[in-house]
Amino acid sequence: MKKNNVDNLVQLSREGDSAAFEILFSTFKSRLHNSLFKILRNFHETEDIVQQSFIRAWEKIETFKGNSNFYTWLYRIGFNLAITKINSSKEVQIDEGFESTLNSNENIIEDFETKELSQQVQHLLKQIPEEQRTAYVLCEIDDKNYDEIALITNVPVGTVRSRIFRARKFLMENIKI
Repeated sequence: MKKNNVDNLVQLSREGDSAAFEILFSTFKSRLHNSLFKILRNFHETEDIVQQSFIRAWEKIETFKGNSNFYTWLYRIGFNLAITKINSSKEVQIDEGFESTLNSNENIIEDFETKELSQQVQHLLKQIPEEQRTAYVLCEIDDKNYDEIALITNVPVGTVRSRIFRARKFLMENIKI
């Protein structure tokens, strides 16, 4: 959807037009779900957070100033809710990628090596400070650029760069291939 159309829908939503907001919901729901799933790694929790994000966005639509694009603002709401969920959750989340791994027809050795490397990276990511891990995940896994990460995490771009650099350096120094 073109930015101009999104801006019009946001303005209509600010005026109380729930049909316009429903179009925004339909437009961005899947994109937000895909982005937040990379953080939460649980389909049902991600669905809950997406719903909460849109509810919060509808309730706070008048606070959207337009300094960033609507999706960035919406993503920040979802990201904050996801981080809150992770920090408050003590239960172990089921890795939904397990089923797809079982159904894989690829070379078993390659699958094992890839899974082992992935587990190493996940283990190492747990060892770095949350600020570095968040910046790294947003950059490398969620494909956000430095400016978007700065908006989402509410820190300067230079801070984002240094956090990502430190996370990459730690991973490179500690990964065992």
